[in-house]
Amino acid sequence: MVDTLLMVKAEEILEKIEKGKPVEYENVIIYGDLDLHRLDLPLNRAKQKIVKSIIKIEYSVIKGDVFFDHAAFAGLVDFDGTTFTRAANFSGSHFHEDAGFSDAQFQREANFTRSHFAIDANFSRAKFNDADFGRARFDTFLYLTNAKVYTLNLSDAVFSEGSSIHLKDFNFSRIVVRWNIIKDHIPFNGSVYLTLTRNFRNLEQFEDQDNCYYQYRKEKQALSHKFFPKIFDYLAWFSCGYGVRPSHTILLSLAIILLFAGIFSAGDALQPIAANDHLQVKAIVSQSDAFYFSSMEFLGKTPQNFSIVEGYEVLTVIETLLGWLLMALFLVTLSRVMLR
Repeated sequence: MVDTLLMVKAEEILEKIEKGKPVEYENVIIYGDLDLHRLDLPLNRAKQKIVKSIIKIEYSVIKGDVFFDHAAFAGLVDFDGTTFTRAANFSGSHFHEDAGFSDAQFQREANFTRSHFAIDANFSRAKFNDADFGRARFDTFLYLTNAKVYTLNLSDAVFSEGSSIHLKDFNFSRIVVRWNIIKDHIPFNGSVYLTLTRNFRNLEQFEDQDNCYYQYRKEKQALSHKFFPKIFDYLAWFSCGYGVRPSHTILLSLAIILLFAGIFSAGDALQPIAANDHLQVKAIVSQSDAFYFSSMEFLGKTPQNFSIVEGYEVLTVIETLLGWLLMALFLVTLSRVMLR
């Protein structure tokens, strides 16, 4: 099928680009290197070669290298369905209009490092070996829906406010990126979030793994309309941060200790234990004493120098049970975060 396609020399295309003419081809085989370095094109302030031509090379095969790096494309760039058999270098280029690479195939590394996509960057259903978008900038949308890649590098990429990256059904072995770069730019999709969580774990980026999972649970909770699952999610959030925030357990434990200390203090529920009964009546239980008593009860230890007034004993039982539960939860959460 490929051998029956019309053959076009790369020089023909380069000549049109140099003259600013539209480049429109479909179902062709291009022989030779598409190398903008050969062309005498004006430069902008960023020392990028200004390409005024609309470039549409669709459902074709490029048999040579493509060196479209450090170029400023003023018009549409469309390589939908095209196969790049050799190098595809677009590094340091600026796409002022849509960049279309849907259904494209990159048989060698696709280099888009430091590229700037002012409008949509569409790589839906594209197939890569490795794709490098390190330090690239995306002002609107990056579509990788149904795309397939071995390694996607998005390290130090920049996503402008309001931009988003679409990864639904994205098939990859690993994505090199930090969670804080993409966390505000991914439309919620449970399978996408969980896949990214596994990716961070495989790369031993455990902090990113925890943060990704935490945001997944938060957004899932916000979208839930079922009463009991939502209540369970709230409990999981403030008790242990969905199992990845031991600090939540510590803060909740402190809040419970303070709550019971306040009840004991306000209700005059504590009595000092002294050898002299007269001294016992005169002694005043301070708020720090109430906090101490509450802390000991939370830890399951009965203070030897205070007794509880009749009628308040059930509160000590409740606090001790809560203490045991939260200490167990804290140990489980801490071990999950620390021991891996």
